[in-house]
Amino acid sequence: MLMNRKVLHIVVIASCLLLAGCRHSSLKPLETSGAGESAAVGTPEESDVVIPYNIAPLNFLLDGSEYAHASIEVRGSRWALSTRARRGRVIFPEKKWKRFLACEKGHRLTLSLDGVVVGDNSCVPWVGPTGGVVVSPDSIDAYVTYRLIDPGFEVWHRVEICERDITGFGERVLSDWRHTDNSCMNCHTHAGARGDLSFFHLRGKGGGTILNREGTLRKLTLKTDSMPVAATYGDLHPSGRYGVFSYNVVLPSLRMLGSNRMEVYDSESDLLVADFDADRLLFSPLVSGSDELETFPTFSPDGQYVYFCRAPRTELPDSVSCLHYDIARIAFSPATGTWGDSIETVWSGDDNAASASFPKLSPDGRWLLFCRSAFGTFPIWHRETSLQMMDMTTGAVDTLPQLAANASSSYHSWSSTGRWIAFASKRGDGIYGRIWFAHVDEEGRVGCPFQLPQRNPEHDRLFLKSYNIPDLGSSPVPFDARVIGRLRKNVPAEPFSAEPLPTRDDN
Repeated sequence: MLMNRKVLHIVVIASCLLLAGCRHSSLKPLETSGAGESAAVGTPEESDVVIPYNIAPLNFLLDGSEYAHASIEVRGSRWALSTRARRGRVIFPEKKWKRFLACEKGHRLTLSLDGVVVGDNSCVPWVGPTGGVVVSPDSIDAYVTYRLIDPGFEVWHRVEICERDITGFGERVLSDWRHTDNSCMNCHTHAGARGDLSFFHLRGKGGGTILNREGTLRKLTLKTDSMPVAATYGDLHPSGRYGVFSYNVVLPSLRMLGSNRMEVYDSESDLLVADFDADRLLFSPLVSGSDELETFPTFSPDGQYVYFCRAPRTELPDSVSCLHYDIARIAFSPATGTWGDSIETVWSGDDNAASASFPKLSPDGRWLLFCRSAFGTFPIWHRETSLQMMDMTTGAVDTLPQLAANASSSYHSWSSTGRWIAFASKRGDGIYGRIWFAHVDEEGRVGCPFQLPQRNPEHDRLFLKSYNIPDLGSSPVPFDARVIGRLRKNVPAEPFSAEPLPTRDDN
């Protein structure tokens, strides 16, 4: 119903898709009401949405209302930011928005909407459980890369890898189907959120692993004659010399397992390390063989361990609902390029009656973020998939209820400081993956999430692609789609030699 002359007060939370941009917007002084009305906060509450002070304007839609007046206020502060919504769009001017947030670090904001038709669908996307939004003094890395892909049952079709400036709205295409003869490609991964150290895998004719190392691009063949497929999923060592990868024979299966319409599983998967200086592949019998399935490897921040997911081989796809992946780790010596001689289980899938995927350690090594699903190894097809975080000093696992959704949340990354995470979620419609961010404080407390802001707040409603594997970067990568197109066409992939695989001694 229409609220005549009423003001709907909502305390801004999670990823403020605030303010607006038109000629009607204004930045004006507020009347303060005394020192006791300060908006500064020491520690945000669990229900608060925490946003970085350098985020782009968090524009939003007002369902059911064509025109309204919106303003953001801060008690005890000098400023208020206001605008008028047009055609239901609340769009805030970038310069005034950035100046406003820079002045309000550590403060809680209040959003007021006048003339709003309130209904079941009239929620503001960045508003959390209690309406609290806090501006964090922790900046977020300026860039995020992601793959744009159809969310249907096709393996690939017109895939793009893009890089977005999240302090504004600029977007670059890093690789796409137009410049690669409609080739498929895996997602782009930074090492430690570094723009000068990253990789992705380009499939098909002229493809290979594209390594960006200190601004120099190489195209690599990470495969031996004995491997059924090339290495794809992986991570780069902090030194830049090594990469750890899994090679996976991936099979899709249309099934009806509860609400899951599709299951994707590995029929084979093992691990290897690539030495980029010596152009050689390093294997270990502990993570290569027919007894287990190993996948999703990542280096620890100090480069001394490889963390990965592991499950005993079983009959697939018939027994896929019993497939529970552990999180495990094995030592690695960067000085000698050798694997360790034992494997340690960090989190047990069977003990938790669940399956883990995509383990990612915070830059200080304190927190291990991972996906938890009922079973299997492809979390995006599981509606029940959630993000959980282990304290590596105690082993305690936080279920992160503040990130809970009605559809899968997965595919995550850490910022260079460890104060922010990015993840993909199908919350809302259950079909299209979108990018969300959340704050992590020094004690591991995670704030309520907010969505990647868009210049046009209708964008994500109209855009028929999923954002796949958002990966944060502190600087832009030194290539684009034209460069990758030329690299694919004109540069042969460099071969790697392989050392003989040692014999596994189970005695």
